[in-house]
Amino acid sequence: MSLLTIELQKEKRTGVIPVLIVVGILGAAYALVNFFVRKNTLLSLPLAPMDVLLTQLYGTLLILNMFGIIVATCMIYNMEFKGNAVKKLYMLPVSVPKMYLYKFLILTILLLIAITLQNLALIKIGMTDLPQGTFELPTLILFAAYSFITSMPVLSFLLLISSRFENMWIPLGIGVAGFLSGMALANSDLAILMFHPFVVMLKPAVAMSAQPDKSIALVALTETVLFLAIGLGLANYTHYE
Repeated sequence: MSLLTIELQKEKRTGVIPVLIVVGILGAAYALVNFFVRKNTLLSLPLAPMDVLLTQLYGTLLILNMFGIIVATCMIYNMEFKGNAVKKLYMLPVSVPKMYLYKFLILTILLLIAITLQNLALIKIGMTDLPQGTFELPTLILFAAYSFITSMPVLSFLLLISSRFENMWIPLGIGVAGFLSGMALANSDLAILMFHPFVVMLKPAVAMSAQPDKSIALVALTETVLFLAIGLGLANYTHYE
């Protein structure tokens, strides 16, 4: 049995897989209901229809995704710490960094599924409810990719934290603190705040335009690779008592 198959079985038992899928379904349902209820109000805003569709609905979708990431990353290492299982892994012919990488890939794919489900709902809204001729599918796809990329630093950062602390409340507390501080700082233009992964994730939600910011996307990719590399490097060493 391959290590990836084992990881998938473990994540099914921990409940990580349904968490992010449910987040995607809830986000899609929210977008449909919200636009149905507020259609006239939203379309009367002094924004282009595509900007209304993507920026005015994305804020709540982002919060759902962020808390889905926080919960999933806290849960994904919970099984490894039960019964000191994580210490025993270092005594087996198993690549612990590869296990870490597979956890990262599983979470990434689940987040991608969640964002895809949410954007399918936005496509439905755009095709049926926006003024005729204003819906632009390439713009939506580009914004969806942008929102996915800017979410990845939070995922890779919290996975790193979760892998280092046996107490699940620590990564959960860091995730909540990151969310609250990110909300307070997201509107700031200070470049140094871009080192804050939660601020990066929130940037698309505070923008008034659906056009992606290339510099923010580049920062997001850099932070994702950095946190992943640190996590893979530390996975070679155990600090557990």
